[in-house]
Amino acid sequence: MTKSQLQKELLEKVKPGTKPSHLKRSRSMGDIPKAPPLPKNQEVEHLKAELARVKAENQSELKKANGLTSLLQEQLKEKQQEIEELRKALETNQTPNPTQELDQSLKARHKSLKD
Repeated sequence: MTKSQLQKELLEKVKPGTKPSHLKRSRSMGDIPKAPPLPKNQEVEHLKAELARVKAENQSELKKANGLTSLLQEQLKEKQQEIEELRKALETNQTPNPTQELDQSLKARHKSLKD
């Protein structure tokens, strides 16, 4: 087809005053894609059953995690109490000063060298 024939065909199909950008936007009913078919009842039931199974698994895992968390919290409290008891025991036991210990060891060495 020649250019003039294409122009005549376009003029027959397109109304005067139509912009080229409007031609790109317009779609006929045949161009619009159809919606996908709905799933069958059997597929829906299968998916519902699978969803219920996954929910049950997640619930059991969550319960296990909560049990483990409470166990760890109890152990943490016990360890904290143990630390506090050791700290109190350390404070009550008045250990000699490190310098006093050094003085005593030096005196002992000096005495052993004298003898």
